[in-house]
Amino acid sequence: MNAEYKFNQTDRQILEAIESLLRKLAAPGSVTPAQLVTVAKVLHVLSRLPHSTENVRATIGISVRVKQEGCGSLSYWQFSVTEDELHLTCGGSEYMEKVGSDSFTTMVWLARPGKPTEFNGTWDHAWMREDEYSDPPIPEFDFSSCEVSVEDDDNPLLHEEKDAGEAIDGDS
Repeated sequence: MNAEYKFNQTDRQILEAIESLLRKLAAPGSVTPAQLVTVAKVLHVLSRLPHSTENVRATIGISVRVKQEGCGSLSYWQFSVTEDELHLTCGGSEYMEKVGSDSFTTMVWLARPGKPTEFNGTWDHAWMREDEYSDPPIPEFDFSSCEVSVEDDDNPLLHEEKDAGEAIDGDS
């Protein structure tokens, strides 16, 4: 596919924030070496924009769970790339013992080569990057409290890592 993406100013801000978050995720100790391979592939796709990239299909997800007595919340961020689509979804869920749980999506952004982007929801830059202009300032993102998921069928290292983890779990 030779079509280019068509980005407006909001799209460029979203892409800049995605790249910033992924670069932080690529820092030592944030992800496993196998996951880092896919993070690097996705960063490569972003570096080629507005040109599309063939033969790359990957999804990177980050979630944070907060538990308190009788309640809890989950926030998630998920970015997917294919040769004909870039897709970002942000959202979460809340649980209260007496009420139950409620899931929600705060933002969906979708880009396809040669077409205008689709953007629905509220831009939540707190997930994406530091913002020295916000009040109070958003602190450096800490991945130690997050769960990172990486899906990439073309990264055999992820499969080896998963198989090794299952073997260790099965041995205990």
